[in-house]
Amino acid sequence: MKRLTILSVLLFIISVSISISMAHISYADNFNFKLMANRSAIDTGFNAMIEVMDSNFSTGVSGIYNEDEYKILFASAMVGNEIFTDGLQGSLGFKGAWGEAEKSNQDGDILNIGFALSAAYDLSKGYDEKIPVTLISSVCFSPQPLCFQDTDEFLEILAEIDWAVLEKAALVLSYRYIEIDFKEHTRWKKADSTGYIGLKFSF
Repeated sequence: MKRLTILSVLLFIISVSISISMAHISYADNFNFKLMANRSAIDTGFNAMIEVMDSNFSTGVSGIYNEDEYKILFASAMVGNEIFTDGLQGSLGFKGAWGEAEKSNQDGDILNIGFALSAAYDLSKGYDEKIPVTLISSVCFSPQPLCFQDTDEFLEILAEIDWAVLEKAALVLSYRYIEIDFKEHTRWKKADSTGYIGLKFSF
């Protein structure tokens, strides 16, 4: 029952994210599609930021694929505001993950919803308009009560640098750290620290 409940919530976040994005397309501040890779993995995602009163609502779906390590689908919904200084955006919300991970002869199913916190600093707005660079970081943590299937705890840390080489396209460098504790069978942990390079297109 818990498995079906949390899966339903995750699918609900995904469907609401897409529905809101499409329903408010004329009011969206930004839509972007990102495609990144390294020697062993692919990272892709679609995100939208929508102005809602005096705040920004951001929503999106993304996924990472590493054939021998993990396959994870993410869905997020966050609310943010400009904080402290021009160009600095802080956001709070939820992020869900669904997938599987492998380690040696062990494997586990991932299913969780976590608390998410992110910050983005646009240097062209807050420092110098001649520097078209945005610095982004985020943390997502799912404690045991919000983890299901084989997952016991889930932690994701992201850091990203976007350099706008064109008006609607940016070169992206990112770093992701994932740590997943599993509870089924013998307890085990999956941790991975990976860098990516790719492109982000805005429209």
